[in-house]
Amino acid sequence: MHLETERLLLRPFTWDDFDVCYRIAADEGTTRYLYWWGNAGSTPEGDANRFLERAVGGWEKKPLMAREYALVLKETGAVIGDGSIEDFGNGEGEIGWILLPQYRGKGYVTEMGKELLRFGFEELKLQKVIANCDARNENSWHVMERLMMQRAQITYGVRPAKEQDGFAGDEMTYVITKEQYDGWREAWEMEKLPCEFNGFMDLPDLTDGEIRLLCYRKEPADPVKKWVPAYHFYISKGSEKVGQISLRVGYCPGLYIGGNIGYGVDEPYRGRGYAGRACRLLMPVLKYHKMPVALITNDVHNEKSRRVCEKLGLKWLRQLDVPMYNDMYKNGTHRANIFAMEVE
Repeated sequence: MHLETERLLLRPFTWDDFDVCYRIAADEGTTRYLYWWGNAGSTPEGDANRFLERAVGGWEKKPLMAREYALVLKETGAVIGDGSIEDFGNGEGEIGWILLPQYRGKGYVTEMGKELLRFGFEELKLQKVIANCDARNENSWHVMERLMMQRAQITYGVRPAKEQDGFAGDEMTYVITKEQYDGWREAWEMEKLPCEFNGFMDLPDLTDGEIRLLCYRKEPADPVKKWVPAYHFYISKGSEKVGQISLRVGYCPGLYIGGNIGYGVDEPYRGRGYAGRACRLLMPVLKYHKMPVALITNDVHNEKSRRVCEKLGLKWLRQLDVPMYNDMYKNGTHRANIFAMEVE
């Protein structure tokens, strides 16, 4: 009945949790976006009681379909909010959350959301999970995007009108399928892979005797944009530039879909194997940063790029839908192949 993450314990609510439920219900900034808290004529005490009746009662029903968890901070034992997962009984389910204001911005909901998805897909055997929120609640739908859920629809005017603004809100629905979850679970695991970055490498001569990589920019990490450090090279043959290749150092979910290595060969020089050879020339840099694997991704319709990966003997991991809010999606790639190049 209990779930656990690195920092959180998720346990069933009890009536002893009335105080934290009352604090949620009494916080106007929190309830303004919640579907059935803080509506006209309700009181914090009434809302807290009504929530606990549903939360505690849900655990007593057979079959057990709706699970409301109290989020307990392991470090202090404090209950900091609510997390829920409901099984609709048709292979689909829904997750949700509420967090007290003082605990926001610390990644607790994303951490909890990953565990709820794991439980839903791996233990409840769901095939699709949704999450809903008021369209004005940016913090909530940003969490859904960090969980790699896809925005499915907006339903207009269905959220209750609250006294603070006086009009009904629109509802956003996000979705993630079992197939998508399997891919992003692998991405979350890859974040744990070793990688060392204590500055850019003093590059050796990266050449195979015919082509050479010439570094024209070393790009520092950008924590705001969540970009990792990157090397950018021209692929040259003698005095001619024949293409470009980049190496992004590190692992994160965005790189699982975007890849560590990106390349392009200019039209007159294609078909000569330069892209694959350039990838191999990056091995010393990958070893320097102690990266055990480098990902290369390509649009499922890009047969030429796929053949480059296949000729390199790379391991094909999967195809995965590109999130709509990702730059690749905006540039026309909606589904990508993901290959892994092991560092020798």
